[in-house]
Amino acid sequence: MQLLNFFHDSKRHSTSFGFVCLVVASWVAVWVLYSGQPSQITIPLQKTSNIRGIVGVDSAGTWFGSQTQINVQRYADFGWRTIRWRWCQAPGMPLDVQMQLQQMRITTHTDTHWRVVSLLMPPASTADTLQITSNTLRVAGDERDLGVLISSLTIYHGVASWHNLPEWLVLLGIVTGYWLPLGAAGIWLWRSRWLGLAIWGLLSLVYLVMLYQETHTGFANPSLWLDSRGRSVAVLAMLYFAWRQRQVQPNTVFVLGTGRRLGLDVMRAIAVLCVMVAHFTALTFVEWSGDPFVFRWFVHLGSIGVDIFFALSGYLIGGILLRNLSRINDFAVVIRFWMRRWLRTLPAAYVSALVVWMIAAPTNLGEYIKSILFVGSFNPLHQSVDLSFWWSLSTEELFYFLFPLLLFLMIKNKPHLHAFIMTLIFFAGIAMLGRVIYQIVLPLEIVDNINVTSYVRLDSMAWGIVLQLVRTQRPTWFGQLAQMGFAPGIVLFSVGVMLLVDQQRWFMPQLFWSHIVITVGAVLVIPVIESVTTLGNQSFNRLVSWIALISYSLYLYHVMMVIFLDRAFNAATTWPILGALFGAYIALTFGVATLSYYFVEAPVLRWRNRAYPE
Repeated sequence: MQLLNFFHDSKRHSTSFGFVCLVVASWVAVWVLYSGQPSQITIPLQKTSNIRGIVGVDSAGTWFGSQTQINVQRYADFGWRTIRWRWCQAPGMPLDVQMQLQQMRITTHTDTHWRVVSLLMPPASTADTLQITSNTLRVAGDERDLGVLISSLTIYHGVASWHNLPEWLVLLGIVTGYWLPLGAAGIWLWRSRWLGLAIWGLLSLVYLVMLYQETHTGFANPSLWLDSRGRSVAVLAMLYFAWRQRQVQPNTVFVLGTGRRLGLDVMRAIAVLCVMVAHFTALTFVEWSGDPFVFRWFVHLGSIGVDIFFALSGYLIGGILLRNLSRINDFAVVIRFWMRRWLRTLPAAYVSALVVWMIAAPTNLGEYIKSILFVGSFNPLHQSVDLSFWWSLSTEELFYFLFPLLLFLMIKNKPHLHAFIMTLIFFAGIAMLGRVIYQIVLPLEIVDNINVTSYVRLDSMAWGIVLQLVRTQRPTWFGQLAQMGFAPGIVLFSVGVMLLVDQQRWFMPQLFWSHIVITVGAVLVIPVIESVTTLGNQSFNRLVSWIALISYSLYLYHVMMVIFLDRAFNAATTWPILGALFGAYIALTFGVATLSYYFVEAPVLRWRNRAYPE
């Protein structure tokens, strides 16, 4: 017994030592990265993601039209920044140029000599876009409307001077500020032992890569995690939950049922609301689509919500398959599984496919038919436009059909549990291998179609099955995951979101890893959220349960409501119109989804349970 206690204590001490080492190493790494950044950074003028108004590129520089906007991101950590560039005008007549950072207006002459302009940028709290407004000219033999020719755009920056403090002390404060999210994550993950240490190491790696890239590009592609406000919110949130987590008893036993659970309803509700918010962006202000710092967060909520659905689907369907594992060598059991799944999903889906003709008629009959036959997302070279969101339904249906069939074939010659594990490995491995192959062979401009190609996303359900396998075969491990709290799942989930949102930073790696990491993070949340029995208010409990109850119908109908409102009213142009569109969107979607549940889903499910009991 003493030997076991010593071994247990040694594991605990070694884990704590690992956390301390990672704390020190990550802080030192942030110091080295930040203190070693260059004092001047050249912005590539051909990078259209940060610059608008490009007319053409010559050997001498980049030509701009009458309205040029150069996004130059910066943070309050810098006391000043100076922009300097070389520029000249098109020959022929004077040009009137206005540069809106210091409200400078310059009338140039008819010569084409290069000029050097230096602007001291205003504080970070004001607009961060350099706007150059000029007349345009036509040069003989050139059909472009030429304004100014700019080259060698460089940013010079320095460390902020706070109350005349020494520069090393200011730098110490800045470095510690950038490191604080890692420190708070370490405190929150400490009780998660080696799992927390591994996740924290991954978070540190991704975060430091982001910081390395930003310190060498002048923070021209910032993320929420590097922004001072984003860091502050993340730190406060993690410290709050770490403080709340201390109240969880380490030996708590979680009793898990198989019926409807409020905690899983919370995940369903969050997932469907993420998808609804993402698709509503089509009705928001057109100007928002050009603001990557705001708009991209809402756009990617859709795929994040789908990943949560996939994690839940794999977990729940994996439980059904494991409960029937001893009888699944009988093909009649496989057929019964298929019938129960198809009666759960297909009737409501095909009713919505008929309703769409009355609300938002498809524009291409061929692509509509391919979508409702679940093959619209099979060809990564061309994805169906009509009912395009059915790609996720196609993924689910393929999962329902192929996994039990493959398991039935595997189980003929192998022990049941071994056959299940082999099926799971083969199932996930083929999907991930398909993504790797597509990343190699597809053209760069369409390679991101693999995110919505159904058969190469089948591994998304596999991670939920893995957790269900742990719950069934290693209930002690499952209980330990539950006792660790939300920290491992939420932090890993955040790492996946980092990869997904910042596609300019790591486009190809995120195509493979982002959805895997997000899904695994969601899966790690399930053990603790399953034990949730109340949200503290019965009315709120009922609201969440209702949203979860009709979540499938909400998913089926929300896109057609967006299309209907867009065709009827177009995108919002004022705040009152935006509010009215959002109110109409919520009312129509929830109203139709409620009707769909009570008049389509519920009657079919009652008949299914009588005709095909599990």
